[in-house]
Amino acid sequence: MSDVVNGIRARWGVSDCGQLIGRNPDVGLASLEPEGVYEHLGVGDFWEGYTLAYKIGGADNVKYHVYGQDSGINCLSSKICRDNKREFVKKTVSRTDDDLITIRQTFIISKNATRAIIRMEISNCGRKDVDLEDFLVKRYADLDVDTGGSAGWANYQAHWDKTRYSIFSYNLDSDAPEEKRAHVVNMVAMPSDLPLDEPWIGSHGPGAFQNRNNPAPIGPLPTGRVDADGVLQWQASRFLPGEMFRINLYYDTFRSWAR
Repeated sequence: MSDVVNGIRARWGVSDCGQLIGRNPDVGLASLEPEGVYEHLGVGDFWEGYTLAYKIGGADNVKYHVYGQDSGINCLSSKICRDNKREFVKKTVSRTDDDLITIRQTFIISKNATRAIIRMEISNCGRKDVDLEDFLVKRYADLDVDTGGSAGWANYQAHWDKTRYSIFSYNLDSDAPEEKRAHVVNMVAMPSDLPLDEPWIGSHGPGAFQNRNNPAPIGPLPTGRVDADGVLQWQASRFLPGEMFRINLYYDTFRSWAR
C-alpha cells in the first residue's frame, strides 16, 4: 500500500514499506506544470528503495527492498504522523528476516515545495552479541526526468552527472519539444552518521540493489541521453549490537533553465 501526497508544485507516493514510490498510476515524484504532469519516479521499473549488506563470520548477507522487488526485509508497520495543507510526515518500520537489523524511516514532504526528505535510522538490536562486519547501506533510484505523466515526452532518456554529494538527471531545454519543459531530478545526501562513498551512476537493468557491488557503471560524465540508475551509499567497518546509524537524504526536482 502507499499514500499519495498532492502538493502545489509536485505529487509524491510514499509506500508503507519505506519507498518513495506509489502503485501505478500513482507516482513517487512528479512535477506539476501548467501544461500537465511530468513523472520522475513511478513509470517503468518501480525501483526506489534501499539495500543493506553485512558480514557475519565472513559470510555475506545482502538484503534489499525496492518497490516491486525485495529479499530479506519484512515490513512491520507504518503511520502517518502529519497530513495537512502544509506538510506530510510518515514513518515506516521494517526488519531484516534474520532479526538483526531494524530500519525506521521518516518521510517529510512540504506541500508547497518539490523536495522529499528521507531520514533512516538503522539499528543493530535484534539478537544479543552479533557483531556485523563490512556494513553497507545504499539508497537506489531509477530516476526518470520527463518520461510519464500527461506532459511526459523523454521516453526514459536523460543526461546524467554527479557531484561529491549528489546524483542528478536532467534534460536541456533544447532537448524538449515545443511547449514542453525540461527538468532536473536530484538525489542528494545530507550529513549522516556514516561517511558517504562516491555517488554511483549505472546502466539501467543490472539491478545494483541486488548486490553489494555496483555493476555496469556509465561514463564519461556528463552522459549523453540514456536510461540509468543512481546509488548513494555509506559504509562502516563494524556495526555492533546497540549501535544505530542515521542516514539522511532527499529527492528534489525543478524546471531546468529558462523555458
